[in-house]
Amino acid sequence: MVDVSWLFRVDGTRRTLSGPYALAFNLIAIGFSGFYLYTSGFGLVSTQTNRGIYLMLTSVLVFLLYPARKGSPTHRPSVLDLMLAAATVASVWYWIDQYVSYAMFRVSSPNTADLAMGAIAIGVMLETSRRALGPIISIIAIVFLLQLYFGAYLPGRLANPGMSVERILEFTYSTQEALFGVVTATFATFVFPFMIFGAFLERSGAGAFFMDLGTALAGRWRGGPAKVAVMTSALFGSISGSSVANVVTTGSFTIPLMKRTGFRSHDAGAIEAIASTGGQFMPPVMGAGVFILATLTETSYLTIAVMNIIPAVVFFVFLLSMVDLEAVRLDLKGLPAEEIPRLRTVLAKGWHFFIPLITVIGLLFSGFSADFCAFWGTVSAAALSWLRRETRMGPTAIAQAMVGGAQSNAAAGAAIGTLGVIIGGIVLAGLGLKFSAVLIDFSGGYLFIALCLVTLVSVIIGMGSSTTGSYIILSVVAAPALINLGVPVVAAHLAVFYAACLSNITPPVCVAAFAGAAIAGAPPMRTGFAALKFGATLVLMPFSFVYVPELLLQGSAVDIAYTTALYTLGAVLLAIAIQGTEPIGGTVSGFRRIVFAAAGGLLMFPTTIWIDIAGLALLAVAAAPTWAARRAPAA
Repeated sequence: MVDVSWLFRVDGTRRTLSGPYALAFNLIAIGFSGFYLYTSGFGLVSTQTNRGIYLMLTSVLVFLLYPARKGSPTHRPSVLDLMLAAATVASVWYWIDQYVSYAMFRVSSPNTADLAMGAIAIGVMLETSRRALGPIISIIAIVFLLQLYFGAYLPGRLANPGMSVERILEFTYSTQEALFGVVTATFATFVFPFMIFGAFLERSGAGAFFMDLGTALAGRWRGGPAKVAVMTSALFGSISGSSVANVVTTGSFTIPLMKRTGFRSHDAGAIEAIASTGGQFMPPVMGAGVFILATLTETSYLTIAVMNIIPAVVFFVFLLSMVDLEAVRLDLKGLPAEEIPRLRTVLAKGWHFFIPLITVIGLLFSGFSADFCAFWGTVSAAALSWLRRETRMGPTAIAQAMVGGAQSNAAAGAAIGTLGVIIGGIVLAGLGLKFSAVLIDFSGGYLFIALCLVTLVSVIIGMGSSTTGSYIILSVVAAPALINLGVPVVAAHLAVFYAACLSNITPPVCVAAFAGAAIAGAPPMRTGFAALKFGATLVLMPFSFVYVPELLLQGSAVDIAYTTALYTLGAVLLAIAIQGTEPIGGTVSGFRRIVFAAAGGLLMFPTTIWIDIAGLALLAVAAAPTWAARRAPAA
């Protein structure tokens, strides 16, 4: 007999639903996921239906699951929640139904109903993002709307003639340029199907398998639990693509394990936070922002994924080096042998979990669209779960995976409508080119200074926002400045994307680090600064994509291999300089740390062969005392 009791309970981060409200949520979530599984596999629907249903059902689920304020009911939606959900359905369904009529007969002359429904739709989207992500991104959207109306009063290049309320509402709501623009289309077409794929893979047992695989591979090493956290976050992050989701999912296991074996609480939370952030650019799936990047640069998703292989590997090599040196400094050991599963046993039980990932990669290389690949990855995950009795996905497990995908999207997609409002404000006012010109003026036309400014703006915009939200804004206002200064389009957007990822671990507002701190029971700010230390290469990545194009597979095979080897060595030397500890043990003096850092910098950013030689020479100087000390006992 099929168990349906789970349909009457929903556990969220801020509200737990039960009874008929939980049933309504679960049925909507199942229908939501089912619709986009259909469209990604073999269904064709109109553009307005595809975009409108995504925004509509995302907001409805958010209103059911996220309370308006602290005093709101935590076990059921309030009357206000139900009213907002109804307003969402009415305003978005009106747009779906009326879009063709508007496009044919009412362009530039919207009727009263268009304007009224537009105002309602904008309002509910701002409230959707406020509930799920906090007020910052909604405030930013309001600012961009106000600058359209009061544009004549803005200073200098930022000024515009000022727009009427009717013009603002029409452009933001009625067209496919803002609220229902490319950001919404990308999430509905590509991102959500991959979230469903990740939910199916997790429900089929892949999450537990990746945990066991990381423990089997790294558990016995010194500081093993932290290395397990890095490896599992990289593996899990390759299918989830969300830093906070990675922290919450893998951190609940790895953070207590790190603390139990000697890591300080803030370091445990920081390591998980930075490792989970790295999961956003770990192929094959990567983060939601990468789909937007591929769309905006008109580059295939597969090309973006392949270009990210070397940067992702270098990032995790540096992080593992930092973790290893921290373990040396604290004299930490690995896990007890009885807690480490045998690698052969783990692979024998879970080898088939690689097949869905291989399916996705194989279809991508065969030229199929990303959403089609996600569909067949989902189907293969469900089918392969039947290889073992304990992981078989029957009707209940499939329905629960569909609910899980929709619930994950409720958090990740809550900002999409508001981001559309922001993009509309930027496009209608022409702010993209204006801000680009201002950025170039501030930098004096110097590329390095422009990159520093872009990184600073990324951190500011990213405070309290998601990586995807930060990147979308920056792709319009910051990437064009880099492109105008001669940076290739994809490199410029990748630089901006990695800078947006940086905001996850940069105080004062760093959502991934705060999530890790909450699990670790550590001070949030201290955890944020520790995460910034462990993720130092993330600060350098935007500069690397500009000055070291070989990392993005630009150049001959020999040049790419040579540069990658030097860059990786430089990253390890930078880790030694930051930690002040050598891999073989012992403290590195202040002077030698400076030399190690200089050697690492020269090797990571080579311009001529003489720079490489200078870097290697400095490495020899820094390593000489250790080499002499090791030879002395032998002599």
